[in-house]
Amino acid sequence: MATKEEREYLSQFVDIASCHLNDSDVDWLMRFINSVGNRHTEEGSFDSWSSDGRYTRNWVKEYIIESDYSLTSNYSYQDDDGASGSYSENITNARDIINIIREYPNLL
Repeated sequence: MATKEEREYLSQFVDIASCHLNDSDVDWLMRFINSVGNRHTEEGSFDSWSSDGRYTRNWVKEYIIESDYSLTSNYSYQDDDGASGSYSENITNARDIINIIREYPNLL
């Protein structure tokens, strides 16, 4: 369980309101606030089917730790049939940040 002092310190950087933080969570967030500017990029592809037939989708997922201590998630794709798209999300909630950095620890 995070101490009052740890919660007060972390709350200067990330939104920890109504988050239950254990010792591991505190460690992840401490590392997170010291990793501004870090980014992680992942690329991949897969084959799938649509009403027009089979297609291959190439995708790129990127996470960036911003200077305001938020996490930006970018996702884009390009299908071999010409379809494409992208979206971006800014993540500020401590629990969401912890879940992402647990999945991608090399972001830190």
